[in-house]
Amino acid sequence: MTGDDPRSERASRRREGSGLSIGALRAFVGVVDHGSFSRAAAAMGVSQPNISNQINALEQACGARLLNRRSHDQSLTDVGRELYTRARLVISRMNDFEATARLFGGIKRGRLVIGFSTPPFTMPLIAEYRRTYPDIEIGTRLGNTQSLIRDVIECRVDVAMVSMLEPDNSLACHLLREQGLNLVVPADHPFAQREAIDVKELAGLSLILREEGSVTRALTEQALAWVGATPTTALVLESREAVKEAAACGIGFACILEGETGSDRRLKALPIRGFRRTAGVYLVSLRESAEIPALGAFLGLAGGGGEI
Repeated sequence: MTGDDPRSERASRRREGSGLSIGALRAFVGVVDHGSFSRAAAAMGVSQPNISNQINALEQACGARLLNRRSHDQSLTDVGRELYTRARLVISRMNDFEATARLFGGIKRGRLVIGFSTPPFTMPLIAEYRRTYPDIEIGTRLGNTQSLIRDVIECRVDVAMVSMLEPDNSLACHLLREQGLNLVVPADHPFAQREAIDVKELAGLSLILREEGSVTRALTEQALAWVGATPTTALVLESREAVKEAAACGIGFACILEGETGSDRRLKALPIRGFRRTAGVYLVSLRESAEIPALGAFLGLAGGGGEI
């Protein structure tokens, strides 16, 4: 039968409305272990009527007496003896579950999957997070902005650090920093003697472009459109590192977002003047995921501004 079967749903509602609760099982085991309702109530920190009500509800749910109330030590009936061991097993597993949940809730254990399109900004934060919360397991996923946003929505990652032109209103987006567009040139090219380059000079340059879906690609195309030009494409590559290697080899010039060139001495990054549009580095997650302690701690360490 499927989970949508009405009979299964009705049976589930009957169980929820019956005395088959973890509290009732704990009351039952407590009475047997302590030998009386009053001692079980004292040990569990509840009133004796509470214990009596729990036991009565459990017996009604089982359709049989579980305890011989006339015996001075509340001995088990035959049915009660059958269920006692099983009840202890259920309670033991529930205790294990609650202990594990407390560890996760206290950020002592857990797993956080981080997607990123911006390693220069993401890796220092991951390093700090690991130092602060060494018991949290970290998984990673590399991609471009478009693919990582999809991963967040489909719960393949808990949070993504990505460059975006605008925040996505359907998600929790925390702005960490703004990024302008840079032109990356070989260190031995005459352009490398400059401190910046005008956006108008991009027209006619042979450019190494990122793939469709990349924010760098979108911002590059917007810069060219600003001056009424279209890309002269030398090569299309799917990673920032590949773009940088191609530029260092003289295949063409490359537009890269500010702060992402790294310390490669073969290259120089020139700010593009005359084009004011910027991207931003954002931490992106589902709004409801912010309540996950491991993710909340990551957002706190990042120190991003408020949610946008």
